[in-house]
Amino acid sequence: MHSFWYFMMAFGISLLGSLPFGMINLNVLATAVHRGPRPALLMGLGATLVEGIQILIVLFGFGFLATHTKLESILQWVAVPVFLGLAWYYYTAKPPQKEGEVVQRQPFWRGVGLSLINVLVYPFWFLWLGIMAFPVEERSIWAWLITGAVMGAFASMVIFTFLGRVIEKKSEKVTRHLNRIIAIVFLGLALWQLVRMI
Repeated sequence: MHSFWYFMMAFGISLLGSLPFGMINLNVLATAVHRGPRPALLMGLGATLVEGIQILIVLFGFGFLATHTKLESILQWVAVPVFLGLAWYYYTAKPPQKEGEVVQRQPFWRGVGLSLINVLVYPFWFLWLGIMAFPVEERSIWAWLITGAVMGAFASMVIFTFLGRVIEKKSEKVTRHLNRIIAIVFLGLALWQLVRMI
C-alpha cells in the first residue's frame, strides 16, 4: 500500500503537470487532429518514456540532497515563493498564441527529442519530491514513482489525442479554466508548505 500510494501521487502530479498547453502536448494535439491518433500517441509515448529517465536522474540528485540536510531545509523554504510565483503565473497566463506543429515523420523520435529539451521537468520533480517527503533511500519504491509519473504523463497525451478537435476549438476557454485550477492548487501547496515548515 505504501508503494502504491506513491504510484498514485506521481500519477496525479504528472497528469496535472502535463495538462497546461506546452511544447509537447500542443504538437501531440496538432498531430492528432491532422494525422490521427496513432502518430500522436507514438509521439506522446516517446516523450513520456524520456520523462521516466529524467525522473530517475532527479531521484539520484534528490538522494544527494537527503544526505545534506541543511541544503534540503533551504530547498523546503525556497518551495514556498516558487509555488506562490507559479500560482500567480498560471492565474494571469494567457492562452498560447502558437499552435503545435503537425509531425509528418517519425513521431516517436520527435516526442523523444521534444522531451529531451524540456528541462523544466527537473525543478518540477525536485520540488514535488520535497513536498511528498519522498523516502529516496528506499530504492525499492523508485520504480513505483517513475511508473506512476510516466503513466500520468501518457494519460494526458491520450486526453489531448482523443479530445483533440474539442480542445482545439475551445482552446482559449479550456486553457483559462485549467490555468485557474492549477493556480489554486499551487496556492494551496504554498500555504500547506508554509504551515508545515513553521
